[in-house]
Amino acid sequence: MTGKYTLLIDGSYFLFRTLFVLPGTFKSNEILGSDEDIEIYIRKLATDLSYQIRLFEGLIDDVVWTIDSKSWRKEIHPESDYKGTRKYNDNMNWENFAKASKEFVKILSKHGISISAAEGAEADDLVYAWASKCLGNNKSAIILSGDKDLIQLVDRTANKDAHIIFYSPVHKKIYAKNGFCEWLDHKDEPAESDDFFDSLKIHTKQSNRIKDTFKNIKKKKKLEFIEIDPDAVRFKKVLTGDSGDNVPPAYWKTMTSKSGKTRTYGVSDNKANAIYDEFIKKHGSFTYKDFSNDDVLVDIANTLIKHLKVKDKNTQDIVRNIKTNISLMILSSTTIPENIISNMRESVEYLFYHKTQMKSLNNMKSLLEGTKYVDDITQPKGFSASVFKDDDSDDDSDMSFIKDRKKNERLF
Repeated sequence: MTGKYTLLIDGSYFLFRTLFVLPGTFKSNEILGSDEDIEIYIRKLATDLSYQIRLFEGLIDDVVWTIDSKSWRKEIHPESDYKGTRKYNDNMNWENFAKASKEFVKILSKHGISISAAEGAEADDLVYAWASKCLGNNKSAIILSGDKDLIQLVDRTANKDAHIIFYSPVHKKIYAKNGFCEWLDHKDEPAESDDFFDSLKIHTKQSNRIKDTFKNIKKKKKLEFIEIDPDAVRFKKVLTGDSGDNVPPAYWKTMTSKSGKTRTYGVSDNKANAIYDEFIKKHGSFTYKDFSNDDVLVDIANTLIKHLKVKDKNTQDIVRNIKTNISLMILSSTTIPENIISNMRESVEYLFYHKTQMKSLNNMKSLLEGTKYVDDITQPKGFSASVFKDDDSDDDSDMSFIKDRKKNERLF
C-alpha cells in the first residue's frame, strides 16, 4: 500500500492552537462565552484545516483526527503528577469549548475524516497506533502537531517506500528519519519491460510524483527538512524530561543562592548529548528496545552520574527515575498498557481502510457546507489567514504555550 500519505492530526493541538489567536476577536469578554464566539471559532478551525489540506495537496489521500481521553498515565503514575502544572484559565468557557469541539468533529466525520478515540488513550498514543499501523502496511503518514513528543515516531520501512514524518506548522519544519532527503533527491528509473513490470512502472512514476510534490512544497512554502535519529531523540528525552507535561529530568537538584532565591538544575540538552555520545562510543548503537535491558539502564545512570558529578543520588535512584520517564514519555507497545493498546487497535482497525472525501476539504466553505456556519458570514479582521502561518513562538513542545493574547494569560 505505497503511494500517498495519511495525514495524522493531533486533534487537541489543533483545537487549542487555533484558539490561541482568537480571544481578541471574540464578541464577549469571556473566551468562547457566547454562541457567536463558537461560530467564529468553528469557522476559524475550518479555515485552518483547509489551509493545511491545500498545503499537502497531491500528497495526502486520507485524514485522521485523534481525540484525547483521560490518560492512563495519571492512573498508573499518580505520584508523578503527570501534567499537573497545567492550570485552567477561569476566563475560558470550557463548556462551550467542549460543545464547539464536538460540533467540529461531527462536521469532520461527515466528510469521511476518521475520528479516532480510545478509552484511556491520549492523542499521542493514538498517533503512535496509527503510525505503526500505516508503516506495517507500507503506508506513509504525516503527523501534524506542535507536540515535539511525537518526533520520536518518525520512521521508514527498510526499502524506504513508506515514511512516517513529523510536520510542525508553527515552525514550518518537517522532521524525518535519516536518509529521507537522499530518498527525496533520488530519481527512480522505470522498468524497461512493457508487460511483467507494468505495476512496477506505475509505482515508480507515482514515487517520483510524490518526491516532486514534496520538493515543490518545500520550495514554495519554505519548509525546512530536518533528518533525525528517533532513537537518539528518545534517549535524550528520557534524560531531560518534559516540563510541559510536568515530567522531571532523570536527575535534578534544587539549590538556594545567598540571596535566598532557589533554582532547580536538571539534565540540560548539552549534558544529554554528551551522555548519549559516550554511550554510543562505548556500545556502538542504541534503539529504544534497549530501554527494557536493566544493564543498559544502569550504564546510562552511571554515565549520567559521572557527567553531572552527582553525589546526592545513587545509581538505583537514577534508574528508577529513568524507568518512570520511559513509561511516561516513550510511545511503544512495551510502555503503553496492554488494554490501552487493545482499545486503540480496535479503533484503528475499524477505520484504517475508510477513506476521506478529500475534495470537500479544500476550503472553509466546502468544509462547512450544509451547516449554519456558512450562512451570512461576517469574518473578523485577519480571519482568513491561517493561525499557523505567522506565529514565531519557539516554545511549541506542549499545550502550555497557548495564551489569551488579549490578557497574556495561559489558557491552561
